[in-house]
Amino acid sequence: MLNIQYAKVKIIFFNRFLEEDRPFITKNWRFFYIVPAVLVHLISLTTHMGVLISKKQVINVAHMLPPFLVSIHATLKALVLIPKTAEISTIMKDLGALWRTNYTDKQTKEKNRLLKRLNFCNKANFWVAMVGTAQYLISPMLEILIRRFILQQPCELLLPVPASHPFDLNHNWFVYTAVYFFQSYTMFLLVYVYNGSELILITICGLLANEFVMLKDDLSRTTPTPNTINENGIGIEEFIKKHQKLIRLSRQLDNVFNRMIFVELLFVGITSCAFRFAGEFARGLIYTLSNYVAVTISLVTVFYVCYYGELLTSASVHLGNVAYKNLWYEGSKEYKQAIRLIIKR
Repeated sequence: MLNIQYAKVKIIFFNRFLEEDRPFITKNWRFFYIVPAVLVHLISLTTHMGVLISKKQVINVAHMLPPFLVSIHATLKALVLIPKTAEISTIMKDLGALWRTNYTDKQTKEKNRLLKRLNFCNKANFWVAMVGTAQYLISPMLEILIRRFILQQPCELLLPVPASHPFDLNHNWFVYTAVYFFQSYTMFLLVYVYNGSELILITICGLLANEFVMLKDDLSRTTPTPNTINENGIGIEEFIKKHQKLIRLSRQLDNVFNRMIFVELLFVGITSCAFRFAGEFARGLIYTLSNYVAVTISLVTVFYVCYYGELLTSASVHLGNVAYKNLWYEGSKEYKQAIRLIIKR
């Protein structure tokens, strides 16, 4: 099961963005249209936000503030992570090299349980974010179509996110549709970055935690002699080497994502409050629901990151506890030193 999940991550993300052996153009050609689109989007939002603030239109600022903050948040995440693609590539390669296929029945059940939970969390997080974003972006278009063509009411053409443009959208359906599609596409790109960066971190934390759990079970079945091999073919010396590699990968993971986590914790409270504030001034039930769904997505995403970070920490700490419960005092001097090193690490 994990081999399939790891293969999906490698094909979808690794081969597209992280593979160092690919030519520069082949690897980065998507950024030639993504970067200009995001820049235009941010400039139009920032300009319009300045206009609304200068006119002291509090309600309109409340409507615009949440997507504006999400756009800034996702952009900062991208700026933090893009320079770290080589390190992420190294972590994924090393983690794949450490993965083994020989498990005991107990380890297989535990591994499947951990991976099913990881797979469920990732799918739930992804689809809730995508459905919530689609609802948020489609709602203005549905309102326009219903009011103009069913209720026959005159109304201003609405965009997913209020923004300033050098042309009038209310008298040209073609221009309006093009701008609407552009905003929706750009917001989906930013939500992919917003959500996808978290899923990468969650997945790597989950896989590392799984490796620590498997290693803990290996240690619990290792007898106190320097070169004894357990039923998985892992002796104490090989165990220490693998333990050191997992600790090194955990530290690399922290070095790569610590700034992104800082950005996440800096913005999550502000963004959640902004969506909650926008929900109070929403034009109708659908818009209110969209804002509250966004609050839920934001908080659940942070919860998943904290949960799998704690799972990784707990799995590492429990490894030291299992080492202490080992019959190390019956082993040789080398064996005692090895167990002592495991506990200290």
